[in-house]
Amino acid sequence: MSKHLLLTLSALLLQLPTYAQQPAEITHIVAAIEKDKFHGWPANNGAWQWDDELLVGFTQGEYDVRDSHNIQGIQQSMFTRSTDGGLTWQMFDPDNFLDDDNIKWLPNGKKKLTKSIDFTHSGFAMRIFATSYHGNDDPAGGFYYSYDRGKAWNGPYFLGDINNHEKLKGKILSPRTDYIVMSSRECFIFISAKDENETRRLACIKTANGGLSFDFVAWVNPQTDQSDALMPCTIRLQDGQFLLAFRRINVDQSILESSIDVYLSTDRCQSWQYLSTVKEIKHNSNPPAMVQLDDGRVCCIYGDRDTAKLCGKYSSDSGKTWGSEFTLRDNYEKSNDSDDWADMGYPRLLKRSDGHLVAVYYWASQKHPQHYIEATIWKP
Repeated sequence: MSKHLLLTLSALLLQLPTYAQQPAEITHIVAAIEKDKFHGWPANNGAWQWDDELLVGFTQGEYDVRDSHNIQGIQQSMFTRSTDGGLTWQMFDPDNFLDDDNIKWLPNGKKKLTKSIDFTHSGFAMRIFATSYHGNDDPAGGFYYSYDRGKAWNGPYFLGDINNHEKLKGKILSPRTDYIVMSSRECFIFISAKDENETRRLACIKTANGGLSFDFVAWVNPQTDQSDALMPCTIRLQDGQFLLAFRRINVDQSILESSIDVYLSTDRCQSWQYLSTVKEIKHNSNPPAMVQLDDGRVCCIYGDRDTAKLCGKYSSDSGKTWGSEFTLRDNYEKSNDSDDWADMGYPRLLKRSDGHLVAVYYWASQKHPQHYIEATIWKP
């Protein structure tokens, strides 16, 4: 074979990953919708999986066109479930969960956990809550847990005595649901925290006794007055390392871009190092969702509110670098012509037993202009 032909073939092979990024077949399915209601922000609420049974949380309120989010009234934390890998869904609102009567139990209704949780229980799910996002208002944070795959929830419980730890004392907690189970009694939880005069910073806390107490493990990113770090999505890679992607919002967006950044821990969350930036977003940022595929690649998806698209990228080197961007959803329907941003995204990402990926996020389309929850399925 000639040297020229070898060089040509090598160049073509180098281009294949770029052309192979865009999924060939994409299926969109309505996961939760109700007339005259606004549905949003799965990333704020959580997603859980038991084989091909999928459970996704979201926020629901009365639909009303406004300058910001088209939602008013009580904002309820609800769920939608699929038992067939995302092909069909059923939405529901369990009793005694989080925001009955708009969180009437706060701040004195939380209990101290007295019996250890079994994090490896076949029906286990945990929902972390705190303040600073839709339908939640508790600066100290807390959690619920379920043993029946989210049908019924126990709680609310304190996050142990974590608020009195020297690293977090006096800080306002604003975590979403992001945790990794290590054993029947050990679990890492990833949170954001700030003083009133600080920007938000990411931290890892953990329990080693089934939730009876929690301890501070490490800060993830350095403290800076230039940007907020919030809404992490953390996965444990096949080699045991921890990969965390998060939403970075610059305080002054006229000077600096916001982004989705990735940090890595090689020592069980004891220390973290900046690894890469998945996406720089000029104005309206969006949180990431991330999974590792069976072939070792990492997939990260996010909403781009500037272009009104749900997009993603793959990494073939455990998050060090990222390939070309692909589009999962476009043709977003804005509420009115004056909107300069798209109120959409906040995805969660799940991997089915057959290798297909299921992204769940909120959206508005020409057919369904009032915001609803959408599931998009594709083969990576």
